[in-house]
Amino acid sequence: MRRLYNSAAARRAVNISLNSDLVTRARAARLNLSSIAEAAIARALAEDVTRRFDQQIARSVAEYHEYLAEHGSLTEAVWAMEERA
Repeated sequence: MRRLYNSAAARRAVNISLNSDLVTRARAARLNLSSIAEAAIARALAEDVTRRFDQQIARSVAEYHEYLAEHGSLTEAVWAMEERA
């Protein structure tokens, strides 16, 4: 399976805005905010990729059904040929 991002890439400092009380409580609990944020972003990215993949599959299935409605299936064509024979 293809990875969504390079987990071994260098870390980069970024600025984000968070609820001050949430940050205070997280630090008091000695939580690693960077790791938590990174995991949450990775999870959101995975969900986005899955959502887009599901949408593409749905479009492809819809197009296939449109094709079948217009042209019929190969199985139907074979059965029709056998009925003529």
